[in-house]
Amino acid sequence: MNNDLQRAAAANADAVLHRFFNSAGRLSTLPAKQSRQLAVYDLIVQRFVPGVRYTELEVNRELMAVYDDYVTLRRGLIDFGLMDRAGGLYWRSGGTVPVDAVSRPENSSAAEPAGAPAPTPHRAGPAAALAPQRAAPAASARGAARREAILTAAAQLFAERGYAAVGMDDIGAAAGVTGPAIYRHFGAKATVLTAVFDRVIDAVAIDPNVSGEATADDDADPATELSQLVHAYAAAVSSRRRLMAVFIREVHHLPPEDGELLVERQRVLVGRWRTLLAQAQPEWDAERVRTAVHGAFGMLNAVGTFASPLTDRELADQLSELALAALRLPATG
Repeated sequence: MNNDLQRAAAANADAVLHRFFNSAGRLSTLPAKQSRQLAVYDLIVQRFVPGVRYTELEVNRELMAVYDDYVTLRRGLIDFGLMDRAGGLYWRSGGTVPVDAVSRPENSSAAEPAGAPAPTPHRAGPAAALAPQRAAPAASARGAARREAILTAAAQLFAERGYAAVGMDDIGAAAGVTGPAIYRHFGAKATVLTAVFDRVIDAVAIDPNVSGEATADDDADPATELSQLVHAYAAAVSSRRRLMAVFIREVHHLPPEDGELLVERQRVLVGRWRTLLAQAQPEWDAERVRTAVHGAFGMLNAVGTFASPLTDRELADQLSELALAALRLPATG
């Protein structure tokens, strides 16, 4: 995360607050531009007090008050270097704070035994971000880049060798991170796999009103909107075939709690498609809608199970055509 991005995010804070948050302080949608995303996450991280350690349940509850897909928010806060995680606990590691904010509250974990979570105090909503601000200690751009390098290297190694055949030392060596330094970013290999899977979901959970990878009018009918989502999803998986192979082959290695969160994220994505399809095909009963959507997802995700000589674009077009036929939707360009 470079200084230009941080400056752009700061400049967008006021516009982001009014455009992407409703009057109740809830996030209505995530913006497409990275600088605006950072501004959104900077507003959200102000719900967390510097110096306090939170359990995952506490973080999830806090984020659910802002946005239904709290898993995406949690991953974004970590990816932008605004929160860190270790040993099942989370703490704020960046962002801006009001100048009159208490820098180290009395219930800070610094005064408690290591690993003991502090209670979560009441805090204001995103509007507090408009108060005069000063920089809080932030994760370095170097650290964020190193984390990204680790995830990229891990995904490639998992695809080439399989999860079981890859060790943390292998990942560190491929990412240029030697010795115990890799454990400052990820406590275990399973944690790396979880983060890789999060990236898969991030890549394919495409909303044409958010990602910018497809366009949709606000007044688009359900059939058109779902068709656009199908095209966008097919393009995403076709350009990430090796990553999809990891996703399909190695999912059973996820720790149970991470597997449950992955299922939740998938459920949000599938639920959106089912809602749109039910509106587009009102004569279909609920079971036919459910079966059609799951069948379409199964076919699209199958790119990770076979090798195709087609280009990414050709494969995406063919998959889109087949999925749209299964959903009885008109083809869209």
